Amino acid sequence: MEERRELFGGLLRGARERVGLTQEVLAERSGLSARAIGNLERGRAKPRADSLRRIVQALGGAQRDGAALVAAAGLPVPAAVAEIQQVEPVEEPAGPRRLNDTEALVLFELLGGVDTESWDPDVRATLLRACSGSPAAVRLAGVVLATVPELPLEDLARRLDGLQPA
Repeated sequence: MEERRELFGGLLRGARERVGLTQEVLAERSGLSARAIGNLERGRAKPRADSLRRIVQALGGAQRDGAALVAAAGLPVPAAVAEIQQVEPVEEPAGPRRLNDTEALVLFELLGGVDTESWDPDVRATLLRACSGSPAAVRLAGVVLATVPELPLEDLARRLDGLQPA
């Protein structure tokens, strides 16, 4: 449970810094206290669905950050999705956004229920290269890991590496 709060906190801090906000400004925009934002970022508190919705909205409603924060918060998916869908989306930059390796590994862990630190470094590198930052490819791999946990990672990496983008 504490790991999930720490993961959420790191993602929240990264999202806040990406849009250039201080904790105080994010608190003001979200209607939460600066202390609450700080506690969330340090992993000392778990967000409620309403607080999460307000934070995502205050961050500008970027779907990429919102989805990652919802997943990391560990809220029940239907309620969390319903809360986030009330947020007005903002325009994303032209072209698909690519995930960095850390974000991809977090999604693998959240969707697949796996510990990526235990993976062989070569397999991890192959999976990251095969997905090449594509959120759809990472989600696909995470779902495969969750639904077919007995599939050897080497096989999954090899199969993904052989796929060509459409």
